[in-house]
Parts: sequence; C-alpha cells; structure tokens
Amino acid sequence: MEVNVDDTGHMPRLDKNWEMDELDKEILKKVADCCSIHEKKPHRRLKPRSLDDMGYVFDENLKCNLVCNQQVLEDGLIKMVENRRYTDIEVDVRGHIFNCHMAVLQISTEYFKKFQTLDAVLIDSKDVTVVGFEKAYDWMTKANAIPPRENIVELYMTAKYLNMPELLKQLWFYFEDRNQFSEGQAFKLFLETVPYQAITLQKFLLTRISYFFLSAISTLEFLQLNADQVHAMLDSNVAGVNNEFEILMCALRWLMCDWKRRRIHIHLLMSAVRFGLMPPWYLLSLRAKQTMPELQEICEDPTVLEMINEGLSYSVTQESLNKVSMQLQHGPQREWIIDEHAPHHHEYKCPNWKCLDYEKFSTYVDRVINVGPLFYKSLKPKTSANLMPCCQETLDTKTVLNNN
Repeated sequence: MEVNVDDTGHMPRLDKNWEMDELDKEILKKVADCCSIHEKKPHRRLKPRSLDDMGYVFDENLKCNLVCNQQVLEDGLIKMVENRRYTDIEVDVRGHIFNCHMAVLQISTEYFKKFQTLDAVLIDSKDVTVVGFEKAYDWMTKANAIPPRENIVELYMTAKYLNMPELLKQLWFYFEDRNQFSEGQAFKLFLETVPYQAITLQKFLLTRISYFFLSAISTLEFLQLNADQVHAMLDSNVAGVNNEFEILMCALRWLMCDWKRRRIHIHLLMSAVRFGLMPPWYLLSLRAKQTMPELQEICEDPTVLEMINEGLSYSVTQESLNKVSMQLQHGPQREWIIDEHAPHHHEYKCPNWKCLDYEKFSTYVDRVINVGPLFYKSLKPKTSANLMPCCQETLDTKTVLNNN
C-alpha cells in the first residue's frame, strides 16, 4: 500500500474504496508516525572500543591439540634426501657435479662444517675420486647403502679426506675383521692402496700378511711395487719365511727385475734384512766370492758389508750363549714358518738340507706359483712339535753331543 503525506504533515484522506477495517489502528499510527517530518536532534558518535571494553570475554584455557605427525615428517625428509630433491649445493669432484644437501654434508663430515652458505664447492684432491664421493654420499643418505668391495679403498680415502669419523670407524672395524679379510685379501687390499697416500692403512695391512708372504712376493704385483713399499714388506715382523735367507733373496728378486734402474735402492732394501738372524756360516759365505755378479756387487758394498759384519758378530755371540742356555736380544724376530717341501728349510746338519742361492730360490718361487692359493694354507708355524723327523733327529743328536 502506498501512503502519501501532504505538506502539512497529515495523512491524506484514504480512498473511499479502502476498507479501514483491513488495517489495525495501531499499525496505522506507527506508519503515520514514521512518515511524519521530525525535528532533527544532535547525534554523538562513539569512539571505537576494544573487544574487552565491549564486554567480549574468551576462554583462554582452550587447548589446541594441533600435533604434527613426526613419522610423516621424517619419511618426507628421508625421501627428499634420498632422491636428492631441493638440493642446495653443488660439489665438483674431478669435473663431475653432485647435487647435495649442505645440511647432510655438515652432519656427516668435519670438512663441510667450515663452510657457511655456498652454492658450489670444488674438491681438488687426488685421493677423492668420483666413485669414492658417490659411495660416501650414498652412505650419508641411504639407510641400507652397502659399499661394494671393489670400491672400498676409494670410499676409505674419501672418508679420510672429508674427515668422516663414523664412517671411518665402521671401515676400520671391517678391515680388522679376519673373517672378512684373509691374508690374501689383505695383500690384495694393500695393492689397491698403492696409488694413494694411505700409509696408516698400508702398515696395518702388512701386519695381516704372514703365511701369505711367500705367495705375495711370487706375484707380478710385488715386482711392480716401488722400493719403499718393498722395504715395508721385507721389514715386517710377521713376514712368514723359512729363514732370513729368504728375505735377502726376496730383495734380490725385486732388484733383478730391473737391475740397472733399481740397484740404487740396494742400501734401502738391505736395511730390511736382519743379518743377525742368519747363522755365522751363511754370513761368512756372503763375504766370500759370489758367482752371481749382482749379489757380488751387493756384498762388496761398504755399507752392506758393515751390516754383514755386525750380523756376524751378533750371530757368533748368540751361538756361544746358546751353549749356556742364554739369549742375546737383537731386535724383533720373524714369524718363522715350516714348508716341508723347501729343501733349504732343513736344519744345517740335516742330510736333506740344501744351501739356498738365487737359482734355488727362483725354483722355489716357481713351485709357490704352481701350487697357487693352496700353498700358504699348507704352511705351519716353526715349533718343536712341527719339526720334520729328519731335522728333529739331527737336533737330538746335536744336543747329546753338546751334553757330552
């Protein structure tokens, strides 16, 4: 319904046809009041108020149980690291770029802790190879990463360069396990360390080569070692040899492979020979004229001759003391072994004894090569219980004569 108001502010008269009864009088009064012109009154605007001022009070003890699923977070981080997603640093190893996570590198190595924020790092070391770094980073990021045997030295050298204490600890535990590394495997691992500056590991591996020693010096790889490496092998306390003559012959075997170039290393290699452990008669034979020109040159050398004379002095003194059951200390001994098939192993006065020269030693080496892997397993430690019957009989006879 439309209602118009005239200028006086009063409602006009309704149409005759309109039924007044259809509207409630109270409603009509309100309508008329709303449509009337009122005098304007002043309005005071209120200042804005805070929630607290307006009376809104909230329960501050409400507990929000918003818990992150740690397993989901952990799985997500592991997957991100393993798949090398969202990496933040490039590591350049010999021109090969590895995309890595700096946090992982800093947690696992001491080397990367010195860096703050970098986009790339160049590792310029001959001891760190592409394969070595790859295996090291796999170890950092993959729970079940098992390094293959053929890369173990490269992994070790990388761990050593990057200073990774935990990985080095695990590797050394592996190296020291004799069930994992037999003597032959230890020699093979020693050869793998040759291209690197792995002095500590090399020295340790040589302590593992005892009964395999004669097999090792029979190989082509032995002949390809440098003078320092050969000296380290010959100087080992656990070198399993029948007698000290064999150490001298092993040195001569290496020298003869390239005599003209290698003869400059005579002093170094002879320093590994323990002449004092040889019997006097053998030392006297070295001072005599040699049929082999190279051995003659060695024995005539003033420095070597002095070594022989010192050894002779000790050996003669020791034999004298043996008669009164005394011994003279002259440095470390060897890991003496018994090879029943070596004629030069027999006791000096045994009827089966043969004097060892370079030709006989070469024949002996040929036998070691032909027997192959079974050779070193046939050796026994040199004890009275393992002496051959012929040698034991000779010793018994000698004892009786000395007592009389």
